[in-house]
Amino acid sequence: MALAGPSFEIRETVDGDGALRVALIGELDIAVADAVEQRLRQHREDGRPVRLDLSELDFIDSSGVQTVVLGLKHARRSGHELEVDRRVSSSVERLIDMMGIGAQLWPVEGAGG
Repeated sequence: MALAGPSFEIRETVDGDGALRVALIGELDIAVADAVEQRLRQHREDGRPVRLDLSELDFIDSSGVQTVVLGLKHARRSGHELEVDRRVSSSVERLIDMMGIGAQLWPVEGAGG
C-alpha cells in the first residue's frame, strides 16, 4: 500500500505480464491528487510499466482527472509505459463520457494526430 487515508487508498500489485497495477480506491480528489501525482512520477522515474486501475474509485473530481491525464501526458512524452485499464467504475465512466476524454485515456492504435 503506497498511500492510505480515510477515504482513499493506493494498492499496488504485479499483473501477470509484469506491469505494476496501481489501483486507486475510494475518492480521488484534490486532497490526495498531489500524492497520486508523486507516486506516478516515482514509477515513471523507476521505468517500470504501470497499469492504472480506476475500477474501485467511488468518486473523482477535476483535480483527480487532471492528475490522471497529466500522468499519461508526462509518461508518453518521456516514453514511459503507462496505461489506464479500460475497466472503470460507473462514476468514473460517467465523468469520462461527460468530459469527452476517452480518446486521451485510450488512444486508438495507429491513429494519427
